[in-house]
Amino acid sequence: MNEYRFVAVGDSFTEGVGDPGPDGNPRGWADRLAELLVARRGPVSYANLAVGGLTTRQVVESQLEPAVALEPELVTAVAGMNDLIRPKLDFRVFVDDQDKLIGTLVATGAKVITATLPTPAQGVPLPTPLRRTLIKRLNLSNAFVRRIAARHGALCLDLAMMMPPGIGGWSEDRLHPGPDGHRAAAQACLELLDGRPPRKLSVAEIAPDYPADPSLTDQYRWARQFLVPWVKRRMRGESRGAVAKVTAYLRLGG
Repeated sequence: MNEYRFVAVGDSFTEGVGDPGPDGNPRGWADRLAELLVARRGPVSYANLAVGGLTTRQVVESQLEPAVALEPELVTAVAGMNDLIRPKLDFRVFVDDQDKLIGTLVATGAKVITATLPTPAQGVPLPTPLRRTLIKRLNLSNAFVRRIAARHGALCLDLAMMMPPGIGGWSEDRLHPGPDGHRAAAQACLELLDGRPPRKLSVAEIAPDYPADPSLTDQYRWARQFLVPWVKRRMRGESRGAVAKVTAYLRLGG
C-alpha cells in the first residue's frame, strides 16, 4: 500500500505552538491530523514546513516551492495572523499572497485545506482601539480567505466560527490554541475531509476547567512574559522558529 503524502505549511499555529508534546517541542493540530490519518488510512508520509512568525508573503517565498516539490496528496496551508497584527497592512498584498499560496497548491492536484482565523482569546490586554482594529482585520481577512478557497476549490476550515470567544481552549499566551484547541482543529479537519462541516464548539467541550476572567495582575504578568518578548523579536526582525519542523517526509505508522 502506498503511503498517503501530507504536507503542512504555515506559521506558529501549524508549527504547533501552544500544544507541547512529551519532549516539550510543539506538537499541534497538523501533527495530530497526521496521527488521525494514520489511524484512518494506514501509513502516512508527513512533512511540516511551518515556521513561527512568518507572514503570508514569507510562507509563499520560503515554503511554497518545497511543498510543491514533495508532491503531496494533501496540503494544509494556514497563514495570516502575522500579517494582521503588524502596524501596517495592505489588504491587496495580503489577498494576492493568499491567492498565490492556495491557487498554486490546488493546481498541483493535491487536496488543499486552508482556514479562517479565530479572534485571540479574551484577556489579552489590548487597548480597545487596537482590539477593534484587529477584529475588523480578522473579519475582512476571513471573508477573503473563504472566497479564495471557494474560487480555487480548496476546503476551508472555519476556525473563526468554531473557536469559543473566551480564554478556554487557548494556551497561556492567549494567542495560540492550547492542546484542547489544537486537538479540536485536527478532528475538525478530519471531518471536513469526510465532507462533514465542523460545528461550533462549546467551552465545556474543549476547556472543562474554563478559568475566570484574568485579574489585572495576571494581565501585567502576561504582558511581561509574552508581549514584551514578541515586540522585541519584531523590532529585530526575528521569527519565533529558525527552521521548519520536518523538511522531508517522515513516515508515520506501519
